[in-house]
Amino acid sequence: MSRPARWWLLSDLHLGMTDQDPRCPGEVLPEFLRREVLAASGPQQHVVFVGDTFELVGFAEDESLARLESILARHVDTFRALKECAERGVQLHFVCGNHDVELARPSVAARLSALLSPADPTRVRVHPWFLHVPHVLVAEHGHQHHALHRTPEVLRSAVNGTDDLDLPPLAAWNAHPSRSRLSRAGAVARACLASERAERRVRELEYDELLQNESLRLALNGVAVRDLARLSRFRTVSAVPVAATRMVLAAAGRRVSGEAAPAAAGRFARTLEMHGSGVAWYVSGHTHRALESALEASPTRYVNTGTWCSDVRGRGPDQSDRRAFPYAMVDVARDGTTSGGLRYWRPAVG
Repeated sequence: MSRPARWWLLSDLHLGMTDQDPRCPGEVLPEFLRREVLAASGPQQHVVFVGDTFELVGFAEDESLARLESILARHVDTFRALKECAERGVQLHFVCGNHDVELARPSVAARLSALLSPADPTRVRVHPWFLHVPHVLVAEHGHQHHALHRTPEVLRSAVNGTDDLDLPPLAAWNAHPSRSRLSRAGAVARACLASERAERRVRELEYDELLQNESLRLALNGVAVRDLARLSRFRTVSAVPVAATRMVLAAAGRRVSGEAAPAAAGRFARTLEMHGSGVAWYVSGHTHRALESALEASPTRYVNTGTWCSDVRGRGPDQSDRRAFPYAMVDVARDGTTSGGLRYWRPAVG
């Protein structure tokens, strides 16, 4: 018998030092939490932020701590609503994305927990790689399968608290927009070399030991976790042309399009099934395209939670309606069966 539970999952709020985004995600999130989460009753409640919740990328550890506090201070109503959720017994989960990978640092994760749930910090959990609920769902941001945003050794920082998170290529390009194109190209070249070296280290015995420890936290077989860590890999020879194409399209005001579930999601789900740990739902973000679909050769259902910021790239109702905010809901019954899928929430008019 399973314990009944309800999971709300949303992503890509990109909360920063200001709230100038036309959709104002920092202003509407508190209403969502109070009307949808706190107003609900019954089973155990979980709210999962599937990455890129905060704009923290590119900052050293001390700066990340200060910036996190400043972001929460700027979005004071969001801060209060999250604290209220924790006080009322809602479990809060934060999956690291490419814009808030600094949450993987133990000191930053601990500070977030202390700020949102000072009475019981365990009410706030940070997942540096992905969240796994056995036989129910997995939630990962999705950037680890995107070479331009991939951080191969994210677990090393999460375990050791290192302050040397290498910026992935696209983040290296964007970290200092005021610099010359030549200077930024040099940063990308260095990031590519660092990513290549990191990929080699991920396949060494020392990192295997970190993966074994992570398997205990994830409640997954150690071999399965190792296989999942090696599903995707950064390669300069393929990443650089992709980066160049994206930069050219961006300069022309265009974007790479795509409305299908990524192949990596199917590989992830099938790997879990191969190890006897299949799940009903695979949830990710990152692409800013809200989507629900089947996965090829897998019973797992795919949901992308899109974005709450104005950079919407999908074809759903949130493209034309700024007051439509995508999220996923998954209900778990006592017999272990699940139901749910992609939803759209609209704040009250006023």
